[in-house]
Amino acid sequence: MEIPFRAVVGDILYGEHRKLKEGLEDRRIPYVLALKPSHAWWHRVGEVGWVQGVTLSAHWGGPEDPGEWVELERRFRDGHTEVWWALEAECAPYGREKTSRLLVATTDPASLPHLTSWYLATNLPAPGSKRAEHSELGAADLAEIVRLYSLRSWIEQSYKLVKNSLGWAHYQVRKDIAIRRHWQLVRCAFTFCWWACMESREVGSPPVVVFKRDETLPALSEEARRGKKEGQTASRSGAAAVVAYGVEEGEELVGAVRDACALLESVLGSLPPPKELQKLLERLFCGEGLYFYTH
Repeated sequence: MEIPFRAVVGDILYGEHRKLKEGLEDRRIPYVLALKPSHAWWHRVGEVGWVQGVTLSAHWGGPEDPGEWVELERRFRDGHTEVWWALEAECAPYGREKTSRLLVATTDPASLPHLTSWYLATNLPAPGSKRAEHSELGAADLAEIVRLYSLRSWIEQSYKLVKNSLGWAHYQVRKDIAIRRHWQLVRCAFTFCWWACMESREVGSPPVVVFKRDETLPALSEEARRGKKEGQTASRSGAAAVVAYGVEEGEELVGAVRDACALLESVLGSLPPPKELQKLLERLFCGEGLYFYTH
């Protein structure tokens, strides 16, 4: 579809899929995929033949004597920074001049904590290498590869909200083309909801409470009232129970912005209690700068 992108990113499920990686390489598609610490390959007797083994064999004498480890500063959305360490490993199937490179990123090279240690395979060439001079793919240093893989957590979180809270999986029994259309519509709706919510914040309004203008919404049209049960009222004051009252351009579409923020409020309202949510995020996102603020 000729959509520009930097690289395909994926977790261990995709990183361990040999045919997927071969397909990406055959099509010259850049990727950054995670590997299991136990990921292994055929090797000679006496050689280290698995990912974590190669990592542990690299010299680490502490921050004052890091050996081949490179210090990285990661900046998160709330402004705070963390020191991470990255290593480009050289072994039989991986290397700077080979088709695939093996990189390790962690907060502690000595203990390699499970939640904050990544083992990554990429076909992006290393800057200054001979392969970079002839490759169609743009070169990427250690910091760039770590940055690319860190985006995966945001993709995962958006996918979960779209799928579970906004009906991405509610396509029932339909034809393939109908399912794809349904997915695209939900994605567009989800994007619109976030856009509308951010727009209200930019003008200084509290999230999902006050908007640009405190105007009275137009009355429901006769068509919108049809089928409404007698005695049924709107679920919240000051807003109608439908996203939009009609397809014609006009003031009636203002209600869509208000309902978009209400949809996001319902998404946040379905989250676990703050303490349980914090533990869940620590397990899932490994400090990836994903924060939820309650109001």
